[in-house]
Amino acid sequence: ESVWNAVGFVLLHVLSKHRKYDGEIALGYVAWYGLGRCLIEGLRMDSLYSGSFRISQIVSITLAAVGLIWLLIGTFARKNPQRENGQ
Repeated sequence: ESVWNAVGFVLLHVLSKHRKYDGEIALGYVAWYGLGRCLIEGLRMDSLYSGSFRISQIVSITLAAVGLIWLLIGTFARKNPQRENGQ
């Protein structure tokens, strides 16, 4: 998990220099953390199940999906503020 978090930190740090809007890095973190948490929860032996699904993995993948979708919406639906101001 520490390696996953360190790779995520480096990746988000590099991407922070090219961000397009406020909150983009936070959403990237949410998506990265959710994906990692889902993978790590698959290794645990003491999980809570609902049928054949682990609850923690369902929550994690939902978090990752929401973060990724919100990130994509923010990226593609964003207008260029410089054009709106006539610059």
